[in-house]
Amino acid sequence: MRFVNGWRGATVPLDGGETETAMQVHQIERDVFHLLGERYESGTLAVIDGHRALLVDGMGSMADAARLREVVTVEWGKRVALLVSTHYFSDHLAAWNLFPDTPVLAQENALATFWTEDFRSPEEAAHFRRPTMLLSGRLELSWGRHTIEVFENPGHTAGTLNVDLPAADLLHVGDTAVGRMAYLRYSAPEAIDRALARAQQRGRSRVMRSHGRVADAEVLASARGYLENLRARVFEARRGHGRVRAIAIEDCLPPGPAATAFESFFHARNLASIEERGLYPEAA
Repeated sequence: MRFVNGWRGATVPLDGGETETAMQVHQIERDVFHLLGERYESGTLAVIDGHRALLVDGMGSMADAARLREVVTVEWGKRVALLVSTHYFSDHLAAWNLFPDTPVLAQENALATFWTEDFRSPEEAAHFRRPTMLLSGRLELSWGRHTIEVFENPGHTAGTLNVDLPAADLLHVGDTAVGRMAYLRYSAPEAIDRALARAQQRGRSRVMRSHGRVADAEVLASARGYLENLRARVFEARRGHGRVRAIAIEDCLPPGPAATAFESFFHARNLASIEERGLYPEAA
């Protein structure tokens, strides 16, 4: 299996000129795996119980989804018994139609979430499959040695679920954190900060996001720090008659690694949303 770096990745040529997606597979525990696709670095959490597999999120392209199915069902020989969506955006749904007999669990606002998604291509719209189980509140699942809690955590969207695996010291937060920051397009800064705080209260040292590698809990603190710094920079820009869209991501991210292309892209989207939607009205 060949690995790729970067946000969008690249196809890997095979003999005969065909291409295969370069799926990354990372083992977290003996029965917990993170499979990371090329498209948008969108990933899937797989939890194994004997011959059964539970999947959280379903990749961002059909090529990644097909490779996911091959790894789990052919190479590992597992039956996919449950699909869980952290939020119903198309860049996390590609695999669901490849498991037509497997139930899909989503938050009760999943359909509204899907139909309010922006920037979706016709190919990605075709990832849609209606969820079969809708959750309001929380659900506890016994899955092998794991007691998995799936719970509502609205912030990134009104229809966001988080998935907690205490025995693996792992919390899947969906897109509540995006890189080391947060994404404002579909919500408000205050709602996202509350969601990040609820995630922090779980006290897990390992955090999985819907994009990118598993990280430590610092990414949640960093995302909250980003929101706090962004608010201050918006205040400064408006008081000084500056341009909100000129706010640099380096002035918003807390100390740590340099901003990635992925983070810079969504920071620019955040600045556009602040101006278009009038976010931070107290700073106007």
